[in-house]
Amino acid sequence: MNRTDGSLKLLSDHLTVGAMLRPDHTALIYQGARISYQEFYEKVENLACYLLEIGIEKGDRISYILTPRPEFFYLYMAASRIGAIIVGMSTRHTIHEMEYVINNSGASYIFSLDTMYDIDYQARITDLYTKCPTLQGAVIVGEKANLANSLTINDILNKDFTYIKPQLEAREESLSTHDGLIIVYTSGSTGTPKGALMSHQNIIHMSMIEIAQCGADYQDIWLNHLPVNHVSGATEIGATAIIANSTMVLAAFNPADALDLIQKEKITILGQVPTMFAMEFALENYDSYDLSSLKTVVISGAPATMEILRKIVSTMTKNCYNCLGLTEVSGLITYTLPGASLETLNETVGICAPEFEMKLVDNDRNIVPTGDIGEIAYRGTSVIKEYYELPEATAAAFDDEGWFYSGDLGVIDEDGMLRLVGRSKEIYITGGFNVYPVEIEEQIMRYPKVLMTACIAIPNSILGEIGRAYVVPNPGETIDIEALSRYLAEYLADYKLPREYIVRDMLPLTLLGKIDKKALRQELEAELKEK
Repeated sequence: MNRTDGSLKLLSDHLTVGAMLRPDHTALIYQGARISYQEFYEKVENLACYLLEIGIEKGDRISYILTPRPEFFYLYMAASRIGAIIVGMSTRHTIHEMEYVINNSGASYIFSLDTMYDIDYQARITDLYTKCPTLQGAVIVGEKANLANSLTINDILNKDFTYIKPQLEAREESLSTHDGLIIVYTSGSTGTPKGALMSHQNIIHMSMIEIAQCGADYQDIWLNHLPVNHVSGATEIGATAIIANSTMVLAAFNPADALDLIQKEKITILGQVPTMFAMEFALENYDSYDLSSLKTVVISGAPATMEILRKIVSTMTKNCYNCLGLTEVSGLITYTLPGASLETLNETVGICAPEFEMKLVDNDRNIVPTGDIGEIAYRGTSVIKEYYELPEATAAAFDDEGWFYSGDLGVIDEDGMLRLVGRSKEIYITGGFNVYPVEIEEQIMRYPKVLMTACIAIPNSILGEIGRAYVVPNPGETIDIEALSRYLAEYLADYKLPREYIVRDMLPLTLLGKIDKKALRQELEAELKEK
């Protein structure tokens, strides 16, 4: 069965179809305002024309710092129509992290929230113009255009661009489904963030498979309160809802607000990480909400406990899927089967969608025998081709036959289900956010008084996992943990910051003189058993 019809080459073509077939159907809901598919299409067209007017060429990069709101999707679809590539940054990123992303991607513009521009932030982000030579200007989402070379998006959306529409049509005709559309940054084993470049085809095919797996259609109402600089908010829900011509409710995540929106807007499809469910279930008045509209719940990002799963199927919907998603495959790639038991949902991430290939390999990338642990590799039309401007990282993760080697370790059980057993790249997940210890360690090592450091994950009942940093000071030095924490907060997003610090005179070392993290984890296990 082919579930990846490629007749529409651009992601924005699916918006065009929605506007043609159901112009009055609600596309987006934000803070009570309803935007039809026709209005969505018209705003996108205006923004696309503006981008052409200021000289954005095919392949040019445009960065953004946005929450889930209509303006992000206007930019997303406008970039699709003109062949530009949008580059996501988190509203929680520090200026140093933004500087890296902008310089690596060579972005020429920033689309950003006006609420980001307090006096201190304004001064720092203005400084990006000197540190990032490719930057030419900013578009502010909101009422304040108080930066140099900036204007508000409302100035653009209300302007008449009729004279540019022939140029827009010509640009669209020149584009290919294999052109890049969005770069999502993900850190790796080196600690350096890597920009996963996704094409129109990557996103469309992933989304169409998700639609088929979940049985979604235009009548569905999706809640999107996930980060739009991440595959969860941008592709898994964002692009998928548009391709299905469904309605998408947009909001920043808050547990009480989420339940209010499910009840008020009659949400039918809900995708969240386990921490979000835990926060909702912890509300004293949780049982007072009417969640009967939910027909499908998708869990991804981290393992869900049996307690969370029982609560989902008893109070939300029995139609629950546990999935595995990765940035490099543009979103979701494995799904548990409909009606899966709680044990299956808890212990596995299901099977690989039939349109893709999956294999488990050893250190030499040879396929391991059935039942053995191996590194998980994927191949298919949603798998990206490269990390942007990072040829060495691309060569290390992708081979000439199109396989992506994830670094995750898994085993196929007797029922053909994939069970994750470890992460060779040491990634851990805090509240649904991927955290890479080596990135934290490299920043701690830049602190003048530190001799050595190691960061490992420890379990947390709310966030799933949090970071614990072991720090060894230079001889004769004393580490002020509060000062070190303040220092890290200047360079790392808050979800990356360790929640615990332990200062030691020395760390266990291997025979080769490397820090023995295995020994640290064994110590942690013994500590947890004593508790």
